[in-house]
Amino acid sequence: MTEKRPLTLSLFAARLLSGFVGGIAGTLALFITFFILNSLIPSTDETTSLSVFIVIVMAFIGTLISNIVTSLMVTFVDSAKYNRRKTTLVHVFMFNLIFVFLSIPFYLMGAALDIVTGVAAVHLVLSAFISALLMEIIAGYEYSLLGIYSATLGVLVSIGIAFVALTLKIQTTQLIFMAMPIIWIVLEITGGFAEWIYDSFVRLYGIEALNIKTDLGGDAEKEPKDENAFEEGVDKEDGK
Repeated sequence: MTEKRPLTLSLFAARLLSGFVGGIAGTLALFITFFILNSLIPSTDETTSLSVFIVIVMAFIGTLISNIVTSLMVTFVDSAKYNRRKTTLVHVFMFNLIFVFLSIPFYLMGAALDIVTGVAAVHLVLSAFISALLMEIIAGYEYSLLGIYSATLGVLVSIGIAFVALTLKIQTTQLIFMAMPIIWIVLEITGGFAEWIYDSFVRLYGIEALNIKTDLGGDAEKEPKDENAFEEGVDKEDGK
């Protein structure tokens, strides 16, 4: 069973900075893409196929830059855990590329319902969430459960912040431009909080409850029987 590296305060601060920088990088990419394509956006309030295409391009570039930069920085500052940098970046890139194509039908439905910006907001949240999950799984399957729980908590908190922002009458467009740094900061804060709680639990009780190799339901009692049955079956086939 692989020993989990401890989460120190300096490491937590470095990861938090990585999420902030990655989110800001994505926002800057979003702004630059917006200003470059702004002349192509129709001046009318009517949603057109061109405006939907531009929103898709903006969302893709913004999320791609944000997720790639954050993943890159986290693999540097927390290399003891995220030690497969190239594999992580390749998978994050491939996921964001595939995800934007899969989201096109939803953008088209959003255009018909006049909720394109809402679809873009969901795109931002899901891309960051799944990118974070990919980082956790690639880092090592033994503690991937901890990453899944912490990332899910981060997404729920981000959605809660979004609802609060909407009740404060903040426009959806403004919320989208603020979304990426907020989402990644929340993901890193909730991830650090969840990991701190887990480390404290392990110190108190000595049980690696979220290590995937830890037997919590008595599965280990059944494994020897299954293995013996399999070996006996193999021996019989060899005897033939």
